[in-house]
Amino acid sequence: MTFPEVLATLSRNEVESYHVDFLRNEFRYYRSNGESLVTSVPLVHDRVAPAFSAEKLDAINRKVQSGEWSFADFVRESTAAAGCAYYMVYLNGKKVRYFGRDGDEHVQYFPGSR
Repeated sequence: MTFPEVLATLSRNEVESYHVDFLRNEFRYYRSNGESLVTSVPLVHDRVAPAFSAEKLDAINRKVQSGEWSFADFVRESTAAAGCAYYMVYLNGKKVRYFGRDGDEHVQYFPGSR
């Protein structure tokens, strides 16, 4: 599935945000009615790098958005190369907040939302 297809599916199920934690390999989904779901996911990646790089994360996201890379590529590269420990996707706000191990953060808006 492409990123827009994933977002459309989540929206149809009233998910307003979700959190992906690479340190624990968990996904957390939050619905607009207050319900939430936590699930473990066997994500394949090396240890999350100590240094966070918003520039590398932007380059990785461009490859995913163009269809050049898959979600598996994103997971592998965003953790090892960009140092992303976790991220939050806000469907209504049309943005993603990425966080590094030391609290560094980067906000990226959905394509075409600004």
